[in-house]
Amino acid sequence: MEGLAKEADRWFRQAENDLKAAEWNQQGGFYAHACFWAQQSTAKVLRAFLFMNKEDAKETRSVSELLERCLTYDEDFKAVVEYGSRLDIYYKTSRYPDSLPGGIPAELLSSKDSREAIKAASDALALVEEKRKEYVPEKM
Repeated sequence: MEGLAKEADRWFRQAENDLKAAEWNQQGGFYAHACFWAQQSTAKVLRAFLFMNKEDAKETRSVSELLERCLTYDEDFKAVVEYGSRLDIYYKTSRYPDSLPGGIPAELLSSKDSREAIKAASDALALVEEKRKEYVPEKM
């Protein structure tokens, strides 16, 4: 495994780990944390896909922006585009009390929120995993 292919693998493996963290937090009732880790997993798996296509998207953490870039390589990402903006919201609102009016993330984000975020992350991870099976890295 060479260069960007190795980097894609590293980002994919971390995305898998972040998804497990989201699921663990969901099970424990830490819904805001689950939302955050689902967002992180999705962003990282999309970066893995971009590395597979010889692109480094280090200047953004936005799931929506990463999805737009993934779409330039593969139309199959249309299936997960709807998740982008919702997951982007969790990047800050799941962690900072001043990002939500009248409460804290731990009190305002629900089990439903985290289940939906985890579903989005799972779908994105499954899509990229499928693309990895088709991927043949070029020699650099």
